[in-house]
Amino acid sequence: MIIQSNALLNRFSSTPLNRIFLIILVSSVILGVGVGYFLSSTAPNRKTSTSSNNGGSIEIPKNAGTDKRTFRDFAEGTLQKKSAPKKTDEYVEGTHVLVRAGAVPVALTSSVVDLSEYEGKKIVVYGETQKAVKEGWLMDVGMVEVKE
Repeated sequence: MIIQSNALLNRFSSTPLNRIFLIILVSSVILGVGVGYFLSSTAPNRKTSTSSNNGGSIEIPKNAGTDKRTFRDFAEGTLQKKSAPKKTDEYVEGTHVLVRAGAVPVALTSSVVDLSEYEGKKIVVYGETQKAVKEGWLMDVGMVEVKE
């Protein structure tokens, strides 16, 4: 019977390069967390508030959204909240309706502009026409201008 004396456990050599890599990795993570915390605490407040500090009237911006060059479609009219569907499983396009005098109403949706701030106002909306299933015209709004 032959017995081999090879050790089953070998110790890896710890080179200075491995230690340097580990130090750089740990310091990068700590620095990244610190910079992220600093930026989040010093960034301006991005929440929009419709109430004023003195408890007075609500100020609605005259313009909201991005530039007009991005959006080639526009419509003008009075903005109204879309009524809730009678059936809960009914498909509804848009969250608001732009009522236009003598023309087809425009169903509106937007992830850029809060349309509820402009309900009951005469506005011009700039956006991109979307394919509508039920409505005559469905628009994704990117910019709003108040007319009155």
